[in-house]
Amino acid sequence: MLWQLLRDMVMWLDRLMDSRTRHALELTARFAEARQQVLAENVANIDTPDYHSRTLDAGVFRDALRAALDENDGSDLLSLRGGAQVRTDAAGRLQVDPTVESAPNVLFHDGTNARMESLMSQAAENGLLYNLTTSLLRSKFDSLTNAIRGRIA
Repeated sequence: MLWQLLRDMVMWLDRLMDSRTRHALELTARFAEARQQVLAENVANIDTPDYHSRTLDAGVFRDALRAALDENDGSDLLSLRGGAQVRTDAAGRLQVDPTVESAPNVLFHDGTNARMESLMSQAAENGLLYNLTTSLLRSKFDSLTNAIRGRIA
């Protein structure tokens, strides 16, 4: 009887830990982290002649995540197919390939296509996405911790 109860509890905890929601939040946090790296590289190279900024399109990621959630067959791992920029491997890990951002009109006099105001706006937006995602993940794990300890949140 006790063995059955422990087995059921372990299965319940496994379902909580390996949920689609958790995986979607983890993928979003990893995307935001990778995008922040790309944005930081763009800012660092703003004065580098002939440097063309790279981009990870948040819209492409959002659409790929939405499609993965809609097409999910009940498994805990989501399969992203966002074209060349975002995808998941067989283990459910996020893979990203930033693309060179096309110039909006013409290149600047030094051959670059970077715009500091746009980069800073994208970085702020991305920071908000990362903060929201990590807060939701923290809340999910805090709820799980409280359930394990037997507390009511």
